[in-house]
Amino acid sequence: MGEETDKKKKKSKSKDPKDVEDPDKKKKKKKSKSEDKDRDSSDKNVKKEKKDKKKKKKEEESPKPKKKKTAIKIEAFKGPKDVKLELYEADKPSTPSEDATKYGDVTSPALQKKCKKLYKLLNFDPWNNARRYDDDDMIDYVLDNPEACSIKFEFDGFSGCIYPFSMCFALHASRDTVEAVYDAFPKALKETDWWIGTPYHYAGAYAAPAEIVRFLLLKDPSGVEATNYYGRTALHMGALFKAPIQSMELLCSKFPEACQTQDKDGYIPLHLACENGASAEVVNLLVTTYPASLYAAAQYAMTPLHFAAGHNPSIRVIQVLLDQAAESSLCKATDLLGHTPLHMALMGLAPYEVIEALVSFCPETVWMKTQKGELPLEIAERKRAPAETLKLLEKVMERILLGDSGQ
Repeated sequence: MGEETDKKKKKSKSKDPKDVEDPDKKKKKKKSKSEDKDRDSSDKNVKKEKKDKKKKKKEEESPKPKKKKTAIKIEAFKGPKDVKLELYEADKPSTPSEDATKYGDVTSPALQKKCKKLYKLLNFDPWNNARRYDDDDMIDYVLDNPEACSIKFEFDGFSGCIYPFSMCFALHASRDTVEAVYDAFPKALKETDWWIGTPYHYAGAYAAPAEIVRFLLLKDPSGVEATNYYGRTALHMGALFKAPIQSMELLCSKFPEACQTQDKDGYIPLHLACENGASAEVVNLLVTTYPASLYAAAQYAMTPLHFAAGHNPSIRVIQVLLDQAAESSLCKATDLLGHTPLHMALMGLAPYEVIEALVSFCPETVWMKTQKGELPLEIAERKRAPAETLKLLEKVMERILLGDSGQ
């Protein structure tokens, strides 16, 4: 009985011959599976190729997407062919002297006391009319205590340390005081700082009268050529801060090349004068000193007329520029955004007489568009210009159209 059960167990463990596969069949099955995989992959590749072809056809048939527009570079306006514009780069500025004695470095008690008094006499805000500097007290003290003028001070509202001599120009000291402070320490005449520059620059920046400029020219004639950290001469500073015409005449006559000197931003004195509201007399002086400066382009390809038209324009200044130009191409000059002086005037809400002067000088500009495609009339409507300005532009536009049609 035990043998039979063992045999049964062995039989049960042994596989049915039907279940046992022939090794050749196994190979065939493996081959068939691999072939199926190859077929599937080849089918997939075919499908991919078909899809790619369809995509290519669609891309060829459909319009190509537009690329993003990059900023268009426009060449700076060079003016008429018969005008030769020659501009100079600013010379490298001098740097503040390292061996200067500062107020904090003074160790002598007697000198400290004198410096403290001088500091109180000069530490005033030039633009504050409520607290004014006393010129009489200053000159009396300097005559009695000249040694304090050789010390540099850090006055309130001023960047870095400067000598009392430079501060005298900021406070509009009299010529007698300026001479006394100079005699106390002549070396201060050639000293500079990082912000405004030399005493010449202070004279220009704080609108020194002609007698003070004459004194500087007498003591240091070459100082008028000095440039500050920003590449500006005393003439630049005078144009920027509205120095009187008499002082500007002295600076121009001594160093006319300053009218051709560009600062670090590409501005010449005429650009600064037109942008910052200088008088018509100063603008006329700068243009007559170097007539080609009318066509000089500063940053963003803006001419002096662009600046004059767009920044609180004065009809007298505009008229000076137009009279000196004597031909209409100046009004057609465009900046990097395609703005003519007329566009700038309309955007700046210029008075009617300024718009009228620009349009009558060069009527064609009423049909000139900016890079955004705006006409002067469209800018005027957007800025809600007065009705008389809109009528003027519409009238000139219509007149030009009728003239073009031969009527």
